[in-house]
Amino acid sequence: MRLERIWEMPNKYTFKMKSVATLLEEEMNSFSEWADPFCGVFSPASLRNDADECLQAESHIDGLDFLCSLADNSLDGVLFDPPYSTEQALRKYKPVQRGTAGRAEYWAKCKDEIARIVRPGGKVICFAWDSNGIGKKRGFKLDRILLICHGACHNDTIITVETKSAED
Repeated sequence: MRLERIWEMPNKYTFKMKSVATLLEEEMNSFSEWADPFCGVFSPASLRNDADECLQAESHIDGLDFLCSLADNSLDGVLFDPPYSTEQALRKYKPVQRGTAGRAEYWAKCKDEIARIVRPGGKVICFAWDSNGIGKKRGFKLDRILLICHGACHNDTIITVETKSAED
C-alpha cells in the first residue's frame, strides 16, 4: 500500500487542488467510465450527478438515487466526494432519503451501491475526513492513501484509492 502525506492549501473545489489532480491523473489514467454521485464542480468523471441543478452534470437527483440507477458491474470507477460533515450534507440534501441523507446509514447505502456498480478490477477514490473508504467487507482492497494536511484549524483531506477484487 502506498501512503503519502503532503501539505497543501485547502480548496472548496477538491479537484482543483494540485495534489488531487495529480492523484486523479495517475489513478484514472487507464479507465474510461467513471461516475461521481456528488460531483460539485470540476469533476473529471464521465457520468456526473449533483442535487444542485445549477451545477454542470448529466443528472440532478439525490446521490443515492443516482447510484441505484446504475447497472451492476457497469463502471470502471467511482469518485466518492460527498459533503464531509453531516451539517454540510443536511444543508445541501435535506430532507432526502427519509431524512437520512448525510448520516452514517445513508453513506453506508451509497457505499453498498458503489460496490455493486464497480466492475471487478475497477477503482473507487474516496475523499473524506477519515480513511474508511468502501472497505474490505464490500470486496475492496486498499491500495493508496493520500493525506493532505491543510494546517491551522482546517481538517485534513484524506483520500483512499481502492480496487474491487476479482469475482470468484
